[in-house]
Amino acid sequence: MVGMNGGPGSQDPERISYNNVSLKDVMKIAYDVKEHQISGPDWLNSERFDITATMAPGTTKDLFRKMLQNLLAERFKLTLHHEKKELPAFVLTVGKKGPKVKQSEEEPKKEDGAAPDAPPPPPGKIGKDGFPEMHPGRRGGPSIMMMPGKAKVMAEKMTMDELAGQLERFVGRPVVNQTELKGKFDFELHFAPDMSLIGGGRGGLMVGPMGAAGGPAGEVRIEAAENEPTIFAAVQEQLGLKLESQKALVDVLVVDRLEKVPTEN
Repeated sequence: MVGMNGGPGSQDPERISYNNVSLKDVMKIAYDVKEHQISGPDWLNSERFDITATMAPGTTKDLFRKMLQNLLAERFKLTLHHEKKELPAFVLTVGKKGPKVKQSEEEPKKEDGAAPDAPPPPPGKIGKDGFPEMHPGRRGGPSIMMMPGKAKVMAEKMTMDELAGQLERFVGRPVVNQTELKGKFDFELHFAPDMSLIGGGRGGLMVGPMGAAGGPAGEVRIEAAENEPTIFAAVQEQLGLKLESQKALVDVLVVDRLEKVPTEN
């Protein structure tokens, strides 16, 4: 499980707790970019780290990003530059039968003396789908759980732009949101991940000159998986949305230097 919790705008604004994250995960937040906008060494998405940090009360999101940039520069010796590249992409649109995602509800204000929230499920409790159960209302970003042959993404209060960014982790290309759906949404997505696109290809999940499943640019190979749908079928069947192929010109961060082992705490 990958967890990225806390920071400005969350329920724990003065502390972050990142578990089992890649440096690409951290760079996405530090530079406010998407998966496909980072080009670097193969291990950028495969090496994993736990990061905990605190910050002063009132720290803004912009200042927080600058702090993460400084952390990457000081602890991992990161240097980079910008380039414009045309890349194979997907467009996220609404399917013919309309969206199936659930509009997020506004969080009610608690009255004095109100009953406490329901406790989270016991640690390690496994649901019927074979994944650990998550406590509703976590609001710490999406939960991504994977095991051989299947994956599960749970999200609350997520915009369509944010959903597009999450889908990029699994399809090996940029995803451009053209759904025109406003607001925030709750959803679950179950599918069989293509492991060749997750941490093992060119730059891990980074988009390169190859297509979504190792084919040439412009070609999408969709293969059936036993018991679970492909992510393309799952997005259409479970969310009422659709991924269609196209090309896009995007700004890319190119890593010039990055140390695999950080300086000591």
